[in-house]
Amino acid sequence: MEDNNSEQQPKQADASPVLPPGWRLELKIGPDAEGELSGVAEVWQGRVMRCRLVITRYGQDRKAAIARVNARVEYWLSEWLARPHRGDTDFTEL
Repeated sequence: MEDNNSEQQPKQADASPVLPPGWRLELKIGPDAEGELSGVAEVWQGRVMRCRLVITRYGQDRKAAIARVNARVEYWLSEWLARPHRGDTDFTEL
């Protein structure tokens, strides 16, 4: 079966970063006008989106692009988990 890169799809079964229980990745990726893979990766903890990564010009090799997405998500998650998350972190006026 040939892999169809011609459109972005909400769920990409080939993206599989290591995530803790209750976390998930939603990935939309497809070729741009020049054939470079681009899209958006959203990292969710339950019903809360914790991160949105913009993916631009990840080449034309889908396997390599997905490997980069997985590594980028795992790196972001390790950094996020290493920080304390308590108190009000909403935006405030300067």
